[in-house]
Amino acid sequence: MSSKRDAKKSFLIHSEAKVEFYKQYLSRYLIILLQTRFVKQINIYDVFCGTGIYDDGGKGSPIVAFEIIKDVVSKYTADVKVSLIVNDKEKEKIERVKAYLEIIKEDYCDIVYYNTDIDEMFKIVKDSVLKSPSNARNLIFIDPYGYKNIRKEIIDDLTSNKKTKIILFLPISHMYRFSETAILVEGSQYKPLLDFINDFIPDDKKLEIASGGVMGYIQIIADALKHEKRFAASYYIERDAANKFALFFMTSNILGFEKILEVKWKLDDEAGRGFNKPKEPNLFSEIDAENNRIVSLDKLERLLNDVLKETRTNIDIYRFTIINEFLPKHTNEIFTKWQKNNPRFKIYGCERKNAFYISHEYYKNKDVKIKYRIVNENNEN
Repeated sequence: MSSKRDAKKSFLIHSEAKVEFYKQYLSRYLIILLQTRFVKQINIYDVFCGTGIYDDGGKGSPIVAFEIIKDVVSKYTADVKVSLIVNDKEKEKIERVKAYLEIIKEDYCDIVYYNTDIDEMFKIVKDSVLKSPSNARNLIFIDPYGYKNIRKEIIDDLTSNKKTKIILFLPISHMYRFSETAILVEGSQYKPLLDFINDFIPDDKKLEIASGGVMGYIQIIADALKHEKRFAASYYIERDAANKFALFFMTSNILGFEKILEVKWKLDDEAGRGFNKPKEPNLFSEIDAENNRIVSLDKLERLLNDVLKETRTNIDIYRFTIINEFLPKHTNEIFTKWQKNNPRFKIYGCERKNAFYISHEYYKNKDVKIKYRIVNENNEN
């Protein structure tokens, strides 16, 4: 039996990691929105929903999404309508998803099923999200069979209304392996990949594709998905030594971005970067994990040391922390250490020990509580 066939029937480790990430974020997303007074409609789109239930009992994205909706909605009495919209171009798959969900559906959400080509489905989703009222919020999960249908124009259109978040899954190792060839060699077999590269990756970054390795390639794509009104982050998933995939998350809302970072750091508490195939534990496993965490925080410490050459507020530092894909707790940890042993670290304003006022609450309310700076050794001012 081929591995390709196995992948259709069995829930492989990288698929499990992908769905776990989606599950963790969707739970946080719903909890926040169901407690937000002005939100009255939540739409969750799964445009490549796949099999749903695998032969080995594994649950794919549409099933997990419904279970999370059921779990969260049952705990809140908010007057919010939740819709789950699922699509797959293969009729057999969407019928299998429908057969399973219709048995357990109950009244936790509306479920709409589509069996249509992806280009047509993107038109349907685009029309729906752009017409959604101001009190609606949309989450689009895009797990394509490859990448040829993913265009920059589509991503930009779907996120243009500031009410829509996207999670995109891509086969990174495959794309990286053939990207340089696609750029240099003419050939119809490389055209979908070349179209993706030309669509998303600036010319100056194309030169860096070969030198940066797979992880550098992920960062190039993540950076290309950002713009001044949209945050973007990546999370890699390792299937084996030769194959990595990646999730890319896009939103115009900084709190939504913080929540995706919470998921990244929960699933990878060493570096907040991705999922590695589990290895056999050894005597040095805990030491290696702690070293990885130290390296990650050292990076943030260097960034903070540089940005604090000028005076910054708690509002500034919250945004700086999030943009660099760390959490407020990480900056708080560094500031606590500095408060104890770095005399050049100065705090001005409402000073209390270990209180740094770095959170979305202060950011949202533009509540400047405190200022910080790393002073020059020869100038204490």
